[in-house]
Amino acid sequence: MKAKKYLITCVCLCMTGVCLESMSARLREEDRADIVINEVCCWNETIVKDASRNFSDYIELYNAREEAVSLQGWYLSDDKDQLDQARLPDLTIEPKGYLLFYANGEDEDEDSLPFRLSSEGEMVFLSDPEGRLVDSVIVPKLRADTVYARKTDGHKEWARMEPSPEESNEGHVQLKNVCLEEPVFSREGGFYEEPFWLEITARPGETIYYTLDGREPTEESEVYSGRIYIDAGNGRPNVYNAVQNVVADWKNYVPSEEPADKAVVVRAMVMDGADRISETVTATYFIDLEVYENTDVLSMVADTDELFGEDGIYVTGKAYDDWYLSGGAGEEPVPNYYRTGRRSEIKGNIELFESGGGRLNQRAGVRIQGASSRKFPKKRFSIYARPEYNGSVYFDTEIFEGRQIHSFKLSEGFANAVVPYLLTDRKVATLEARPAVVFLNGEYWYTTYIQDKYNHYFLNEKYGIKKDEAFIIKELDVAFGNYKDIDYYLELIDFFEGTDFTTEEAYEEACRRIDMQSYIDFMCANVYLCNMDMTDTHNYTLWRTYEDRRTEYGDGRWRWMIYDLDFVGLVDLGYFGVGNHAEINAFTTPMQYSGHQIMDEMLIFASLRYNEAFKRQFVLTFMDMANTNFSEKNVEAVFREFGEDLHWHDDFFLKRFDYAAEDLAEEFDLQGMLEELTIEQKETDAGYVQVNTCRPDLSEGTWTGRYYTDYPVTVTAAANEGWRFAGWRGDQSSTDGTLSVSLENGAVKLEALFEKTEN
Repeated sequence: MKAKKYLITCVCLCMTGVCLESMSARLREEDRADIVINEVCCWNETIVKDASRNFSDYIELYNAREEAVSLQGWYLSDDKDQLDQARLPDLTIEPKGYLLFYANGEDEDEDSLPFRLSSEGEMVFLSDPEGRLVDSVIVPKLRADTVYARKTDGHKEWARMEPSPEESNEGHVQLKNVCLEEPVFSREGGFYEEPFWLEITARPGETIYYTLDGREPTEESEVYSGRIYIDAGNGRPNVYNAVQNVVADWKNYVPSEEPADKAVVVRAMVMDGADRISETVTATYFIDLEVYENTDVLSMVADTDELFGEDGIYVTGKAYDDWYLSGGAGEEPVPNYYRTGRRSEIKGNIELFESGGGRLNQRAGVRIQGASSRKFPKKRFSIYARPEYNGSVYFDTEIFEGRQIHSFKLSEGFANAVVPYLLTDRKVATLEARPAVVFLNGEYWYTTYIQDKYNHYFLNEKYGIKKDEAFIIKELDVAFGNYKDIDYYLELIDFFEGTDFTTEEAYEEACRRIDMQSYIDFMCANVYLCNMDMTDTHNYTLWRTYEDRRTEYGDGRWRWMIYDLDFVGLVDLGYFGVGNHAEINAFTTPMQYSGHQIMDEMLIFASLRYNEAFKRQFVLTFMDMANTNFSEKNVEAVFREFGEDLHWHDDFFLKRFDYAAEDLAEEFDLQGMLEELTIEQKETDAGYVQVNTCRPDLSEGTWTGRYYTDYPVTVTAAANEGWRFAGWRGDQSSTDGTLSVSLENGAVKLEALFEKTEN
């Protein structure tokens, strides 16, 4: 039915004059200028939120009368055959006043409408209590955060405009129609050994406007009249690297005068004589910069003013600067770079060059990201694919192999990038990453990591969970979902705070509420890595589905996410009084910023640690991860992919096992000794062996791990297709696929035997 309505709308849009004429004949002339539709938004991304704190599309009504009017019994509709689609409540619209109604498809709130609007084109109708059509408008296709509105409140002429909800439309910018084909560059962005002449072409009758400084081209920009010479930019003075007000005390910040490597950024758009324009095309040219050809390079480009202007997202901003330069009298304004959310996002363009070759060129949303890192000169970014920028919620090509993603961030810190690859087999969520050199508006910015982001798209890409099926909690707030979803997390905290978990029944209930292995994996990883910047409300992220759909991940249980490991590589040894990061007892040492131990900061852990079943699972998991995920062999293999070795961070992974194992024994009062378990498997392609929660690497035929003798170790053999498990031999012999192995009498060696099956 909805598709049919869109078809009718499209036909009407093609026959605008006829449709308007027939509709206008039904309007009451005496009411036309009194209560009218004044502004319509069909794609609200950041303009204004409804009562549920969602950015819903809206219809604004205006009262041109000199007296207030009740709208009780009036109607709004987007269906010409059902003008009484939405009956309005008893809301009063003041003289010369405005009222917004949100087309969110709901009827929970008095200003909600039971239908939604299409950004591809709509018809909106207003009727009085007697059912007579009072006003109507045909809304053309709109872009995100733009509106179709009367140029002057209550008057006849309409235009695409900047939004002005519940404000006068006068003085707001009228927008051009973005519908022309983009200009064509004679050469793609990329690496070139020699300078060259660039040609830009467009259709006859269209004028090309271009910029070379990162700014979005407008009709005030340079008019293209001939070829553009693209030359090497190295040696030119820094422009963006020289901006001072990127930190709070910027008078005392002295940017480096060493010229940064520079590329040439060309941006162009076309315009015709009917106020129609094209999208902006962006290309980055690296001349005589072969040093970067064997690396991944990300060129980020965004309008210079939106980055570094008075209201730019990268700088302190005018309000702060006025306060700062006047001596700091009065309340300190918040610097612009601390802004968050969609309102802090600007439109930009990204190009990803893989080892010198172009791979991705796409318009995208750009924000400053991070917490404490925002105060530093070289800030991090988050990048988003959005329909309003490039027609899709995903990037055009795969940033990470095997899947498309919606967004990524530029994340500093080797640990943030590499640790997720040490935990790929665990029950805790992790983010993929890849190193990259970043240029911002043509200037070298830094070498960092492109990393995935946690959001609804991540849950869908990773676990097959749809957007409306789950929510994410981050640092005691709702990162994705409904703002009321925080109540679910507070309820979880209340449960752990008010329950005695020494009983079997209480622990079983805890396991029904949370994925216990996910939580234990999360805690074991952070403790082993000595992440001393984490609490229940800081650097703490988890998610769950709303309902139990009886699927692997859609069961309504809480699951944890590895998040922000900056502190793993940046520990202050002097503060902790140790000579090496590996020496820190993460169970008992107070966190650097909070000054509290895990027992004080991590309520779930503090509540569960005395439960015998939890204790056993935690200890075995901790040693599983120490013996496999954080083993020298695994760490070395992963580090090699990132150009690093085992001497990273003063030999942390070479030294950490002994300290971590001792801390574990002290925390849980273990009485046993560490003994070796060795597994052998000659037919390495025949199957695999599971040890507790881990799958050791038996590709070389043997593996050895150390475990405390307090608990038996569970080993399970499973055959691949074409093979069968034939039994165990060694210190224990059995044909059972699963064994419980005690180490109380010393080291144990087992060999898993497999045989080929008949075809």
